[in-house]
Amino acid sequence: MRILHLIPFLWSGAGDVVSRLAASQRGAGHEVLVVTSGVSRGQRDWPAYRRRLRQAGVGWQRLEFFDRQPEAFWPAVDRLVALAGQWRPDVMHAHAGAPTGAAVLAATATSRRIPVVSQFYNWGPGRPSWMDAMDTTALRAADLVVCSATHYRTRLHELGVSRRRVRLVPWGLDDEWFVERRAPGAPGVPTIGFVGRIEPRKGQLELVRAFARVQRQRTGTRLELVGPVADADYAAAVAEAITAAGLTDHVRLVGHVGDVRPHLARWSAFVSLSRDEGQGLAVIEAMAAGVPVLARRVPGVEDVVRDGRTGVVIPAGTPAAQGACLARALDRPAELAALARRARAHVTRHYRWSGTVAAIAAAYEAARSAAATSERRRPR
Repeated sequence: MRILHLIPFLWSGAGDVVSRLAASQRGAGHEVLVVTSGVSRGQRDWPAYRRRLRQAGVGWQRLEFFDRQPEAFWPAVDRLVALAGQWRPDVMHAHAGAPTGAAVLAATATSRRIPVVSQFYNWGPGRPSWMDAMDTTALRAADLVVCSATHYRTRLHELGVSRRRVRLVPWGLDDEWFVERRAPGAPGVPTIGFVGRIEPRKGQLELVRAFARVQRQRTGTRLELVGPVADADYAAAVAEAITAAGLTDHVRLVGHVGDVRPHLARWSAFVSLSRDEGQGLAVIEAMAAGVPVLARRVPGVEDVVRDGRTGVVIPAGTPAAQGACLARALDRPAELAALARRARAHVTRHYRWSGTVAAIAAAYEAARSAAATSERRRPR
């Protein structure tokens, strides 16, 4: 099979899973081409993900699908039509709204109808209504839409995407994540941490404020924030809050790391005050590593963090209330350890990468069948 992936950038969690998926598909004998914006408006693909494609023998081309301005978008659509006509993919897998719109247009502009699978991640706060309308139109026109969280499956139904054309396929983890490791939090300074790009949606500022309350009760505790800066102004506000609270010796801004597992291995807990996640892959990684998870109940995360069963749900509210919740949990290490064991067993059963790849392959076949039916019904 020839598989054409379209994504604005190979970056963050989406870039990780798309580059892994493309590499797995190539390893299974498929021809795979990944199209990204490369560099646009000061943003760019992460080198590690592009390197993963090269090492796997996956092709790459640049088309601008990050900039939605007409003077950028429509020429990119025209070039995609030409590319699809020349390369003749069996399926186009479009990740996010703008690439889905382009893929839908290109799919019917070639001599052979190309099936389109749209991957829905999430809609962050502050999106303009025109962007939602643009993406909704594209999603409704795709042959199949895949999402990785139950909240977004419901949201897609509300947007008018037919139930039979929506599939829930969580992203899984490679087998190496499930190798037994030393218990987290073993001797050393008690440390809690979070992994995610530093931006408002991820809630690092709220976490610092809640941690300040924890520090007053547990003076030896430390906080590590792992992840690159995605919003410079927000990162500055986080740094300022750390200084203002007198936490410079207790909070470490780690930045981007190639492998989060060494950090997870020494954490007493993974704490997320993120406002929204497409799935919350970092939460699942923490669980696979045996780290207790405390998190706000938000889309994506709510599928895996079950209060008192696989983790601790942090209530919405003031930093004082959230800090008190964290402190109470940290004072009960035996309970946290039991939650971590159940969480690890849960993700081991339900979040294997092999299952993800198989489910995506089944989605492609369903999309091909839907496209063939649509083509037969099209007026001549």
